[in-house]
Amino acid sequence: MRKYKPVELPLRDVPGEFATQQATCPSCQSRSAGVIGRLGLRLVFKCDRCRVRFHRPSPDGLGQI
Repeated sequence: MRKYKPVELPLRDVPGEFATQQATCPSCQSRSAGVIGRLGLRLVFKCDRCRVRFHRPSPDGLGQI
């Protein structure tokens, strides 16, 4: 089995009021995932427990604004 290098996301800085937000990891259901940056208008989180990087799904299901 091949090992692939992780994809580097072109993350940008997060405004101060969003930097402390937390999210639930979709992989391990841990609630300790913190913001590591933003990709466009979406906040990107990284789980402390399983190291998965993810973003929250949009509440209306329409994707990015």
